[in-house]
Formats: sequence, C-alpha cells, structure tokens
Amino acid sequence: MPAAKDRTLETVDFGNAAEVDAFLDQMMTVGIRRIQSQGAELTAKGLIDADGNLLDTEPPPDMREGSKRDFGG
Repeated sequence: MPAAKDRTLETVDFGNAAEVDAFLDQMMTVGIRRIQSQGAELTAKGLIDADGNLLDTEPPPDMREGSKRDFGG
C-alpha cells in the first residue's frame, strides 16, 4: 500500500470536497495519536489513571492556602 500523501493548509485544494475530507481525517488521526501519546506519558508518570482521572488532586505544599510562599521577587 503506498504511503498516504501528507496534506497541509498550503497543499489542500479547498474546492475539492474529497481532498478537504481527507485533510480533516488526517488532522483527526494526528490529533488522536497525540492525545493518546500524552495520556500514556501522564499515566507512566503516575499523574493519571487508565481512565484519565487525576491520581493526586491536592496541590503541592507550597501552593496550599496559608503556606509561606517565596517566589523570589
């Protein structure tokens, strides 16, 4: 199977509905891959579970109400 043609805003013929549909499908595929990759990274770092829920909902100690914060300014 030949490699699919990468479409960009500069190369898409917006007068051709089939080409626009292929471009939108390509953008959705790329977006879904990026979201899945970032989700896997956050899961591997222990920040979210397999369902995408935050594992730790408490702010770090220096960001909690009443903490003595020094931002160096």
